[in-house]
Amino acid sequence: MASSIRPERGSERVKAWVYAVLTPVIDALRREAALMKTGNLSWRAYRQRCEFIRPVHELINPAHQPILDDLLSEDPALRARLDEHDSALEELEAAASTFFQGLVQTRHFQELTAECLSNYAAMRASNPQLPELGDASRIPEYVAEFLVNNTETLPQHYTMSLFWESFRPEFMMFKERQSFETVQHYANSLAQISGKLRLDLETMRLNIVREYDIPAAPIELPKGASEGSFSGFR
Repeated sequence: MASSIRPERGSERVKAWVYAVLTPVIDALRREAALMKTGNLSWRAYRQRCEFIRPVHELINPAHQPILDDLLSEDPALRARLDEHDSALEELEAAASTFFQGLVQTRHFQELTAECLSNYAAMRASNPQLPELGDASRIPEYVAEFLVNNTETLPQHYTMSLFWESFRPEFMMFKERQSFETVQHYANSLAQISGKLRLDLETMRLNIVREYDIPAAPIELPKGASEGSFSGFR
């Protein structure tokens, strides 16, 4: 620890580090890993950001920011690790935006989208029960976003579900662009950094709960129960 004042066993301050900072971040990094394992960056065109992969400070309740600051004051090296994650995320989001903007402005992409829309209109003419796609001018943006996120299928209730199922193979050629390879590069980099950070934070949490003799998570007793009504290890 950086300070000369060492918390006591069972310290409420240390519990706050674990419950308000380490556990929320670890849980979020696990969700992040699950997304990226499928290639889903949850990147959204309207925000130019990933929706479910967030900078570390956004993974913590804003009211608990002082607790994060306190932990970082005791472990300054951790700040660099968190900043490394956030920098990798920024690079990924910038690469995704570059791919998206370049793709929707490409004439070949625009022509292919128009052709697929025409084919879908023909499908609807013979089967009027197929869903309308709405504003056709937005379709190129949706398709480009699907490509960024490696979307293979959409839920059946999505308006774009059948369109994407029918014409996804037509658009896969655009993933061979150099700008998409750059997206993949930064996605792989973030995945590695995030995975290593998660493992290190899990180890930190385990060491802290052992050293300071605190539960790994808050214990919530059933309503009306008291601690004395439960038996077990003491």
